[in-house]
Amino acid sequence: MNRLTVNVNALCNPNEPPFDGHKTMIDVSLKNKKHSLNVQFDDPDYQMEMIAFSEKNIWFYNLKKTQVVFIPFTYCSNSDSEKKLSYIILYNDKKYLYHIPFKCTEDDDCVLNEDLNKSMSDLNPKIKTELIKKIQSHYKKGSDFN
Repeated sequence: MNRLTVNVNALCNPNEPPFDGHKTMIDVSLKNKKHSLNVQFDDPDYQMEMIAFSEKNIWFYNLKKTQVVFIPFTYCSNSDSEKKLSYIILYNDKKYLYHIPFKCTEDDDCVLNEDLNKSMSDLNPKIKTELIKKIQSHYKKGSDFN
């Protein structure tokens, strides 16, 4: 039995104006009988980046009888032309944290602003392929980051 806990400090509501200045942090823990794994992202630029997180966006992928956990989050203070998506990934007693930049046009179209194959080179190739496919299919417009 696995237990996944996600705690967010400075969680913003995209339906209300964000207020900055709160310490921005996301703390994830995964526990079972054999292992305990913790990841904490303590944002050094917290003055401008409150976290937009929804548990419904967490997704799982099975890889050789092992489950991979993907925890995406974005930021309320993303500018109109630059957006950032972050992913915490838990797999096989390993933890990964990636910050993925996007560039958006005035027409609200967004494209990756980084070569994910290079920046995620430490990730299992099958997991990386699934993640890149998900990112490319779900984050095309600026509104997809809310």
